[in-house]
Amino acid sequence: MNGNPAYHALALLASTLLLLPFPVAIFAGWVPPRLGDRSTALPYAWATLFLYALVPLNALPRMMNAPATVVMVCTAAAPLFSLAAVACLMRSYRCARRATSSRTES
Repeated sequence: MNGNPAYHALALLASTLLLLPFPVAIFAGWVPPRLGDRSTALPYAWATLFLYALVPLNALPRMMNAPATVVMVCTAAAPLFSLAAVACLMRSYRCARRATSSRTES
């Protein structure tokens, strides 16, 4: 049921290399120029972390050959992390609109 652990390890490695540098850089103080200010960038970082959390949540139980119920519970928790990421993106959008409207009013 769990498949080859090497495939899960490769997916975990690839997602770590591709998804983690962006939020770590934002939490360290870097703000991408297109995002404007820190209040807009932080929700993006949290959304990326929530999306990254999906990978270990699904890969680690399968790599450890956990029982089917553990794998099922971890898989069932995935929509919660996806909804949290969507909520963070909506907050970032709201912050960006608020910052844009305050700049145009001045």
